[in-house]
Amino acid sequence: MTGANAPGPLAIRLAGLWIYPVKSCAGVAVTSAELDAQGGLKGDREWIVINASGEMQWQGGIPRMALVQPVPDQHSLRLQAPGAPTLTVDRATSGEACDVRIWNEVTRAFDTFPGRDAGRASKEWLSDVLGQPLRLVRLGAEALQRRTLNPLHLLALSTLEQLNERLEAEGHASVELERFRPNLLVDSPAGVLAPFAEEKFASVSWPHAPGVPRVHLAESCARCVMVNVDLRDASVGKEPLATVARMSRERRPGAPVYLGVYGRGQNGGVLTRGDLGWAEMRR
Repeated sequence: MTGANAPGPLAIRLAGLWIYPVKSCAGVAVTSAELDAQGGLKGDREWIVINASGEMQWQGGIPRMALVQPVPDQHSLRLQAPGAPTLTVDRATSGEACDVRIWNEVTRAFDTFPGRDAGRASKEWLSDVLGQPLRLVRLGAEALQRRTLNPLHLLALSTLEQLNERLEAEGHASVELERFRPNLLVDSPAGVLAPFAEEKFASVSWPHAPGVPRVHLAESCARCVMVNVDLRDASVGKEPLATVARMSRERRPGAPVYLGVYGRGQNGGVLTRGDLGWAEMRR
């Protein structure tokens, strides 16, 4: 509940929903999504790309991952990329057990988790498309439940609009929402949500949605070079990160570069684009 000295709850609308079936590859806009037992969205970041050493790869290191478009359905995961045939992976196949190494920002070291290799065809496809030896792996529950993970990313539409106004005023092109890879995009039913309001949210909830889904917001999202990857051709520029950094310093001098917030779902439930709910503010 809101504390005695905290502002009252703020009405919000769920303006958009995305999942990212393969971490650091393109996202998929969905109409509705279920909160899973790990507090994320079902089907989100279940798969990762690893190198020959078993280390999870990311778009900042391999920008062409932005051009890999996953297309999930109930039984399979299809991967598409410009100039490449479609790869289809059976979601039901167990695959060979393997270890994956995922970087832990808290300990500044790799943690090792079990996974399931998607097989030779996916290895050959990824290696051809991305230009180096890589493998597709499905993560197990242990990796999806790791303590350092807040699996949901929330962003306010007004924040993106403020950023694009600043970019255009300084002579730069506006950028797509998808560069910031949110799971949940929120705005105000009355159109009065302030830019960066999400940084003051303690939680968001949708009391009329099935299962009464709720998301506890734990930390701000530190930004890196990934937002500079052009989603059309995987080229890497200097914007919008330079402008995001300036705007972040104006809000929080001396802090890391932030935009958006991370959180974890509670209660389970189903979210649907357009759902009306409430944001509880921090004290």
